Amino acid sequence: MNMSKLGRKSLIPFAIILAFFPLLNPLGVFTELRLTSFDTFQVLFPRVTLEEDPVIVIDIDDESLNRLGQWPWSRNTLAALTDKTKLSAATGFDIVFAEHDRTGSKELQEMYKQEPELVRILEKTADHDEIFASSIQDHGTVVLGLAPNNNKKINYENGKFGLVAQGDDAKQFVPQYKGLQKNIALLEDASAGLGSMSIGNNDSIVRTIPTFETINDKLIPSFPLELVRVAIGASTYQIKSSNASSEEAFGEATGINHVKLGGLVMPTNPDGSLWIYPTPTKNLNIIPAWKVLNDEYDSSYFEGKITIVGTSASGLFDLRSNAIEQNVPGVTIVAQFVQQIFSNTFLKRPDWLLGLEFLAGLVISVLMTIVIQRNGPVGGLAVFALGNGSVVYTSYYFFINHQYLVDPISPLVICLIAYLVITFFNFLFTELERSKVRTAFSQYLTPAMVEKLAQSSESLVLGGERKEMTFLFSDIRGFTAISEKYQKDPEGLTDLINQVLTVLSNEILATEGTIDKYMGDCIMAFWNAPTDQPDHRERALQSAFAMQKALTNLNLDLERSEQDMLSVGIGINSGQCIVGNMGSEDRFDYTVLGDAVNLASRLEGQCSHYGFEMILGEETAKSLQGHQIVELDLLAVKGKTEPVKIYTALENFDQSDFVKDHNQFLSFYRTQKWAEALEHIKKYQPQIIEFGIYYDLFLRRIDELKENPPGNDWQGVFIADFK
Repeated sequence: MNMSKLGRKSLIPFAIILAFFPLLNPLGVFTELRLTSFDTFQVLFPRVTLEEDPVIVIDIDDESLNRLGQWPWSRNTLAALTDKTKLSAATGFDIVFAEHDRTGSKELQEMYKQEPELVRILEKTADHDEIFASSIQDHGTVVLGLAPNNNKKINYENGKFGLVAQGDDAKQFVPQYKGLQKNIALLEDASAGLGSMSIGNNDSIVRTIPTFETINDKLIPSFPLELVRVAIGASTYQIKSSNASSEEAFGEATGINHVKLGGLVMPTNPDGSLWIYPTPTKNLNIIPAWKVLNDEYDSSYFEGKITIVGTSASGLFDLRSNAIEQNVPGVTIVAQFVQQIFSNTFLKRPDWLLGLEFLAGLVISVLMTIVIQRNGPVGGLAVFALGNGSVVYTSYYFFINHQYLVDPISPLVICLIAYLVITFFNFLFTELERSKVRTAFSQYLTPAMVEKLAQSSESLVLGGERKEMTFLFSDIRGFTAISEKYQKDPEGLTDLINQVLTVLSNEILATEGTIDKYMGDCIMAFWNAPTDQPDHRERALQSAFAMQKALTNLNLDLERSEQDMLSVGIGINSGQCIVGNMGSEDRFDYTVLGDAVNLASRLEGQCSHYGFEMILGEETAKSLQGHQIVELDLLAVKGKTEPVKIYTALENFDQSDFVKDHNQFLSFYRTQKWAEALEHIKKYQPQIIEFGIYYDLFLRRIDELKENPPGNDWQGVFIADFK
């Protein structure tokens, strides 16, 4: 197998390899592209907020710090803020209170323990931490935040929730930490819930929030999830992982499937996280903390709501980015999470989507490869555009109607890489093939024909191919006599032969015929190889007519130079043969073998006998349309016993009545009606000068047949005893 064919056959497996290239995910490129596509959908189609927004963000903004003093505020101030939201379904502090309030009486007593009088006064003063804890206790639904870390191993014991887990152990799937930063015990004991404020395994853009994390081998809920639990009055979480009842995982530990809380069901990613589907921050209900403390909002404003206390102050460094906005307060991401749960609007990306995306890229890549090989790069580009347009539309449809995150970018990149690489290799293999073709055929064909063959070489099968073709043999009549006149001038004879062969060859090449060889004054040519030519018979006939005209023009030049006039005989036949490179490994010819070739050569030898410049075989004549084709005889050429009908073709011969009578003449001849046949010859021989020699031949035959009548089974076959 040659290299180009091997290369072409390897293109489809190569496309398959390219399609699975994203599984390697070099440098995380495909992950980034996938996430960018998800972000784009969310930018174009952000989440619509509920008419009755259940979430209020109380923002410790820069203006609040200017009015109430720098952070941290005293705990009695936070207690006042807590009291304002007493009617809320739940209030969460997106803050860790890891240390005691330094402005509280207990801290001051320790600070001024050398001043007994001052200590006695402080002992009678309520401590700020106690005031804040009392407010939390009275409120009843306050949730505090925890900050997981790996700096120090700290046990987590203060869970305020129940947990039912089904299936594989959820702890192996969620983010894991050694310890966490807790609130002071006084506040945690007073709170109704505690949750992790971690954003999980996100990069600079927060796209998911964990529902659970593992702290020193114990599961804790996320801060926003704990807020929801406290707000709806639920006590227990249910986690359903792979291989739980009704969850198909085929024995594989594939991750967490969903988290249930009361009547709320949250479909999760395998690591237990939820996709954040954000709405623009301007759509959130955000009020500054100073306005709440200044009684600009009545307590009833917070009734039944979930209030989240956080900060947007630039100096407190709690700015994040989500899929649609940059540098938004971290507390707003918590608010987005809670809103989604209550609106039951979840972005979903099931495990099977990844396989479906790669399958789409694979199918398009393979189809594109097939079309590129058949229709070239433009056809492949059409498949690329149509296929990836369908993928993009599918992604859009599932996002809008089902909130599925279907990645349109990875299949597109897969196909783009496949298109570029396969197009390049297809071009490379094609050029290698063309180079071989040019080298192989430059000795037989004109440069234009070689280039055309190189452009469409799929039809070429080197080494031998069975094809139906048309063959032409041309020979100068009376060449022996002409040669005798040039006995003393061989250079002149060579020049004459070259002139004749040049003008005749040019006409063959003009119809894109292939010149097989020159044999002295003889030319052998054929059509329909090496490139396919469905009209090969017509091309051969047109070439023969053109050769006759070219020879007439050459004779005019020869006449002016007082040289002998020349004439040629042309034999044309069509039929099956074997065509290809034949010979030794070191030296070969591109040639043809077959009975149809030999018959064409024999027909050329009969031209002078019948008095015509051109004789056609039946396989050629019967398929020609629009020409005056005249049957001549039923002939068994030398070396063959099977007779064939032979014909001639006459250009500009408008004698249709004659042709009909001529066919009748052949019928008379073959049925031994000699008188009727002779009557036809007598009538037309003086009129149709083209048939003068031909009718002389038949007059002699009839005379002989009269003297030696053939048998009753004679069918008019003439057996030639010469080539």
